[in-house]
Amino acid sequence: MYSLLLLKTHKNNHTMKIILIGSDPSSLLVFNHLSEKGYLVGVCTESEEFKNNYFSTIETVDSFALNRSNIQSDFPNWLQTKNPDLILVCGLGLKLTKDILSIPKLGCFNIHFGKLPENRGPDPLFWSIKNGDPETAISIHQMDAGWDTGKIVISQTIPIILGETAGMLNSKMSYQLPDLMDKMLSKVKNELTSVEQSTKGKIQYNKRPIEQDITIDWENQNADDIERLINACNPKYGGATTYYQGAKIKILEVSPVENQTPLFGRTPGEIVHAHPQEGLFICCRYGQLLRLNVISTDAGILSGTKYVNLGLKPGQLFTTTNSVQQKSTIDNNY
Repeated sequence: MYSLLLLKTHKNNHTMKIILIGSDPSSLLVFNHLSEKGYLVGVCTESEEFKNNYFSTIETVDSFALNRSNIQSDFPNWLQTKNPDLILVCGLGLKLTKDILSIPKLGCFNIHFGKLPENRGPDPLFWSIKNGDPETAISIHQMDAGWDTGKIVISQTIPIILGETAGMLNSKMSYQLPDLMDKMLSKVKNELTSVEQSTKGKIQYNKRPIEQDITIDWENQNADDIERLINACNPKYGGATTYYQGAKIKILEVSPVENQTPLFGRTPGEIVHAHPQEGLFICCRYGQLLRLNVISTDAGILSGTKYVNLGLKPGQLFTTTNSVQQKSTIDNNY
């Protein structure tokens, strides 16, 4: 009886040893929270620059620079020396093998900013905003051999506010991580049941966006589509891509023009109004207008009113490709 009591007491007093793998800015809050609790025994990043920019106090724990060359060799050996209870991942573009997943006593867990299984993949917030989803979720799941396929330990629904950028949503979700960390660790330590991901309904793996995904398609996207795309691209992709006079620019912020009468006979992407005080207004599909508020160009990051001063005029076009097009009113898709 005495030995059994001693064993239980030791288990309850054991300070959990956690390895954090973080390559996303949100991992800083996780890092600080776990550091304060005395749980961290090591931190891994995929970039020395990221480590220097975000983990300024990383010298308090051992660190490891993770890459494709050492993930199968030096990294498992380093993990063995740390003897972790748990590995927590917050942004990782490399796959952890079964051998690595088996090293920590309590397993490996991933923080995923998206609903599972309907929004698996490396950039769930981009797709949530671009697709106009009304909500997303912070999903903390046990890692297995697949990508974002493991049992779910925590799932916290997060509403997406109209007009919210990916950066705003990411920050809002990050601030909830410390509390969710405590809940997750409590569940893991007490061996509470995790939940298998659903095999019914929508199951989607979204790949990392390519250039086509972040480029405005003036001919086929309406004003709402374009606004959501721009918000989804801010700040990670520097805004949504478009072209003016054959030059690539990025649009970071727009606002819809409320209660407007549709402008028929205009070309999608056409500049309708350009005024140094009133701003820059672009026609979209179905004659809807958008006001361009923030644009990134070779001349710098400019407001729409400042951008007008570079010589933009009504009738000129923003285009989907870098070929300079002339204004045409043929087949406006209205």
